[in-house]
Amino acid sequence: MFTVENIIGDIVFLSFRDKEFLSRLAIPEDANHFKIIGQDQLGLWVEHPKLTFRYTADKDGKPVPRENQRMETVEAVFLVTWANIDTIMHYPDREGFDFPSEFD
Repeated sequence: MFTVENIIGDIVFLSFRDKEFLSRLAIPEDANHFKIIGQDQLGLWVEHPKLTFRYTADKDGKPVPRENQRMETVEAVFLVTWANIDTIMHYPDREGFDFPSEFD
């Protein structure tokens, strides 16, 4: 039997009922493939594809010229609630999408 635990660690297609929340997370609304990190009673925990911060002010709050601004990419995960998931599509045995299970 296939259960949601089988997709942990894999990249899957997610279709959302409301995809506007993605823009609030700095993710394009047309994004639809995500790595699943975990699941719980609230929903699926998903890896953020690339969270980047641009530092545009110094420690005193003064603007920094664009050429001196610093960029930082950080690892992040976010929650997609069960109520916002319309469809999940998994690709069994597809290279680059289906990875060995930590539960096997």
